[in-house]
Amino acid sequence: MHPVLFSAGNITLYTHGFLSVLGIITGSLVIYKLSSFKKLDRTMLFDNIIYAVLAGIIGARILYFVLYRNQFSSFSEIFYLWNGGMVSYGGFVLGGLILLLLLFLQKKPVGKWFDITTIGFAFGLFLGRIGNLMAGEYAGKPSGSWLSIDGLIPVTLLEGIYVFLLAFSFLIIYRSQKIKDGLLALIFLFAYGSGRFIIDFWRDEKVRFFHISMGQWFSLLIAIISLIIIMLLLRKKELNVNN
Repeated sequence: MHPVLFSAGNITLYTHGFLSVLGIITGSLVIYKLSSFKKLDRTMLFDNIIYAVLAGIIGARILYFVLYRNQFSSFSEIFYLWNGGMVSYGGFVLGGLILLLLLFLQKKPVGKWFDITTIGFAFGLFLGRIGNLMAGEYAGKPSGSWLSIDGLIPVTLLEGIYVFLLAFSFLIIYRSQKIKDGLLALIFLFAYGSGRFIIDFWRDEKVRFFHISMGQWFSLLIAIISLIIIMLLLRKKELNVNN
């Protein structure tokens, strides 16, 4: 792989960091473009994105600290972000909650914005996972199969490909304008949670409960909750039609 993108003297640009920032920029531009397509009020758009990203970083770091407390000698080390160590689901949840709160306070259509944000997020996550891959963070179990890289299953690559396919498919669905506001985001959560649950069977994860990793438990919980909400919304729509 290629962990260092550029190096000159004391200046080093890491591929993972570069692709992560590029992912945030790409996701933001996708959200901006789609909001224009829907003619939504974009006041505070980039402010909201910045707040959500910062909350995501904090949430990802806190969850890592909680799950891997034995790797820290003191609480102050939670601020040493340069040492690495984040759990993506912590970032997804806290970032999503902060965005939800901001949209409510700004009295903006939550369903419309979450549909758009979901698509932008998916494209950004794809680039982030490619960054993981380039940094040599395969995260997979040892294997001698043709899928393996350096003897490991490239879980980050598999997730990246899956997320990109979801992002592209949902972009097409969104532009068709034939789906209820907010439902697209819920379907994405179900699809991502289900797919991530399956992919993570190949992840080399030490923290497990009942032979299932913490990431898989989070994935399963997200998939189930989103599916229940989807069913309730569809049931409500069916009742309204019948009445």
